[in-house]
Amino acid sequence: MSFLDHIARCNDHDMSKFRPFLVDGAVVGHVRNDNAEHLARFPEVFGVSPKEILLSPELDTYGARTSAVDRVLRALTDEGVLSNWRNEPYPVGGTWGGPHAFEIERAAAPFFGTRAYGVHINGYTRKSGELMMWIGVRADDRPVCPGELDNMVAGGQPVGLGLRENVLKEAAEEASVPEELAGHAIPVGAISYVMEDALGLKPDLMYCWDMELPPDFEPINTDGEIAEFRLLPAAEVMEIVDTTFDFKFNCNLANIDFFIRHGVLAPEHPDYEAILKGLRM
Repeated sequence: MSFLDHIARCNDHDMSKFRPFLVDGAVVGHVRNDNAEHLARFPEVFGVSPKEILLSPELDTYGARTSAVDRVLRALTDEGVLSNWRNEPYPVGGTWGGPHAFEIERAAAPFFGTRAYGVHINGYTRKSGELMMWIGVRADDRPVCPGELDNMVAGGQPVGLGLRENVLKEAAEEASVPEELAGHAIPVGAISYVMEDALGLKPDLMYCWDMELPPDFEPINTDGEIAEFRLLPAAEVMEIVDTTFDFKFNCNLANIDFFIRHGVLAPEHPDYEAILKGLRM
């Protein structure tokens, strides 16, 4: 068990199971071969071959593409192929900030293997000079990683919302952090990984933020995602990450990045260089 195990876990995938999904000649995702069979039933929207998946060239605007694909997604949801519909639109194609080719429901992003964006916020404070981290415990009814440990605040990044706006929103919903405190959160970079899951592929990009909080602040969850918060020494959190799988899979990466930036994980660690490289694939 090591930090590198978490990095390997988040980058475990076999691309031979997938075929590229193209829009206007650009690869915007990768669809697993068995999932491609579902799309072949909608020839007015998708061109499916053993080599690739193409979006119909007749769908040549953002709105037309979004609407046509949404009809397919709703049909697949009715059939039970997709689940956990969240009413959160995610961008498809391009880089962060756009322009994008179209948008899809968040729950379908792994099905198409399109890049999903999110924000992960490590809330921390100091007590008697010791670096302390606020850690969430995910509620037992969560569809993803129930009961596992989590960063203090984390959430997906939907279309039409700026990164800082999303930080403020998620901080208020998940930890009751007032805007005057959350507004001081600092963007500290991003972590990327490509992970195969039960639905498809997750080539995700997490924007990481540090949020220093007063020693007397206590987060309170309001959206039901977190069952409780724990304030732990950063060194203890690092031990948990280094020796267990107690954290939600991608939260381990955000934590490792935090340990490096705050000097908790020192350059003398034998895997230091490999860890640095592994956080940004």
